[in-house]
Amino acid sequence: MMDYDNESNGGLGYSALGIALLAGAAAGALTALLFAPQAGDRTREQIRHQANRAWDRVVASRERMNERVEELLDTIAIYSEELVQKGKELSDKERQRLNDGIALARTELDRLRRKLSRLD
Repeated sequence: MMDYDNESNGGLGYSALGIALLAGAAAGALTALLFAPQAGDRTREQIRHQANRAWDRVVASRERMNERVEELLDTIAIYSEELVQKGKELSDKERQRLNDGIALARTELDRLRRKLSRLD
């Protein structure tokens, strides 16, 4: 079974499914109109009408996809800011740990120097 929800996992995605359904509906409508027993003028008018309706659906689908892309970009921006902030916090913590380690090493070095000076 195809996964229409997640394009990154190899599924078609809702937009591809929608476009495929629209194309199929348009092809079916066009075929039905071409084989219908009615005047050419009427058939051409119906084809124009169906084409306009299909185009309107494509435009609406495109607008929805643009809105979704904008939402995703906003989400990415928010998560990026959070990651940068967490990186800064982590850097501060690591810097503090390093400073603590240096201070401890200095204390130990001073202790060893005093011990060595007593041995002289």
